[in-house]
Amino acid sequence: MKRNYFLTLVFTISSSAILVAQSGSQIFTSSGLFIVPSGVTTISVEVVGAGGDGGGNGGGGGGGGGYASGTFSVSPGDSLGVNVGLGGGGPNAGATGIGSLGMYAFGGDNGTSVSNPNIGGGGVGGNASGGNIANYTGGTGGGGYWTYFGGGGAGAAGSLGNGQNGGNTIAWSGMCITPGGAYGASGGAPGGDGGKGAGFTDSNCNNTDPAGSGLNYGGGGGGGNGNGGNPGNGMGGYCVIAWGPSALQAVNKVPQISIAPNPFTDRIQVLHAQGNEMYEIVNPQGQLIWSGKDISNHDFSDLASGFYLIRVYGNKGVDVLKLLKQ
Repeated sequence: MKRNYFLTLVFTISSSAILVAQSGSQIFTSSGLFIVPSGVTTISVEVVGAGGDGGGNGGGGGGGGGYASGTFSVSPGDSLGVNVGLGGGGPNAGATGIGSLGMYAFGGDNGTSVSNPNIGGGGVGGNASGGNIANYTGGTGGGGYWTYFGGGGAGAAGSLGNGQNGGNTIAWSGMCITPGGAYGASGGAPGGDGGKGAGFTDSNCNNTDPAGSGLNYGGGGGGGNGNGGNPGNGMGGYCVIAWGPSALQAVNKVPQISIAPNPFTDRIQVLHAQGNEMYEIVNPQGQLIWSGKDISNHDFSDLASGFYLIRVYGNKGVDVLKLLKQ
């Protein structure tokens, strides 16, 4: 009996080890190679194209990257080349995908300037192809006003749909006070919001209200202004490959809530949120610093540097995450 028990225990442990080995994920934020693990015959893939850079001198915002997801049959030991798009690379150099699977999310176009008195120049968002679950398109950058105000960067497409367009700026009417074009929101994690366009904080066009770079993967950069306010940068692409029980949200796996970027400087994006959460930020002494719902729209630039806790109240309870303000 003891011997049989020992053999049963060994078999159970060995089986568990095999199951663990066949479950996992690998994230790529730069190009690389994925080798299919032993025993794995199906993978889930999620890709986001890179965002376009904002245009200078009152240019439009950059377009947002596209998004695709799907499941694919593979064989153990297969070698898959993963290309991750470069921010500001345009549709092709900004494309993220796996060529052998025929799956790509293309990058957003860079913003450009248009002649006075027109408002325009926003980069077109990247589309996607080859995903057998979803293929979504990034938003188009908002229009800038030549030599004055920049257009808003567009949001990348994401797991919930297309990215939103960046906001157009206003035409100059003798006064320079404007924040520039508004940023476009992403179509859901892991895609990022765009960056706002550059404007001015004074009536004489001296003090720049700077452009923002894209927030997280695939967000387009905001356009610059005509008085030395540089445009924002488009963010690079993203790819995740998952297998086993840790497969993607699109394959009935709900990922855990997380924060990006972390550490942060001004804005916070909550990844994998459902959209109806309430948030609280508390300091190490337990004092409430901020509470609200639309946390991604709030500017935390004035928050003192240091560690904080963020409480996320959702349908499934409360998540408590650590947060570092630079």
